[in-house]
Amino acid sequence: MLIVVTSGGKGGTGKSTVALGLSAILSLRGFGHELFDYSCGLGVCTGVYYYLSDFVDGVNRLSRLVRVRQGLPPQGYNGIAIVDLPPMSLAQPEFVELLGRADVLVVVSSYEPDSVVSADRVVEAFPGGRVVRVCNRMPTEGCRHYLKVTPESPFFVIGEPTNFKTFGELVNELGFPGEARFERVGRQFTVNGVRAKLVARWDPYAIIGVEVSQKWYYALMPFTRPIEDLVSMARQMLGPTYLFKLGLEDSAITRLFRAIKH
Repeated sequence: MLIVVTSGGKGGTGKSTVALGLSAILSLRGFGHELFDYSCGLGVCTGVYYYLSDFVDGVNRLSRLVRVRQGLPPQGYNGIAIVDLPPMSLAQPEFVELLGRADVLVVVSSYEPDSVVSADRVVEAFPGGRVVRVCNRMPTEGCRHYLKVTPESPFFVIGEPTNFKTFGELVNELGFPGEARFERVGRQFTVNGVRAKLVARWDPYAIIGVEVSQKWYYALMPFTRPIEDLVSMARQMLGPTYLFKLGLEDSAITRLFRAIKH
């Protein structure tokens, strides 16, 4: 199945976050798949390959379920592929050709008027029948799936319990039901003075919590590096502006486990 994630000509809507979230849930349920970043074929990688960066080699070497690729799946591809697209216009023939190959179109839009208009045009041009719409930050008409997306760090966006549940519902709609296959860890430790938790793990991801100002924040990251490195990376992401946008409730860990199990 070819799952194309796009917003048409609008950037910054959370396409890469959605692509990574789909990967997290598919792997949680044991579905092997590949993540393709089409932006790499057009120049500098700006999608999932960019966000995974140093994790790519580890995922491709260690995971039994996930592969990260540049470009597009070859013609005749018969696996499960999630294709993260950069902003593209219907005036680009390669975009129209890809829409014709897609089994499912996942359209991500934010509240900006040009984002909504761009997404609507792509949906109208899609020749297939399976379209799933995802809203970033604010629900809009026709969107069944809503994310509190803040593009600065997909890892924290996906780890937010409400978003994690939304990704599960999104994968259900795409036709991949199943039981969650994860190891609940719940181990607490300290890294360079930062209190941290390894909450849960599965191939190739883990949910990691870090405490900042007596409040816990959760990230879903590839578990292909030492836990100390992951905690340090997570803590570095949590700047003052991001903390303001991302504030989680004290009951976040309870809601997160509820989302994983369902």
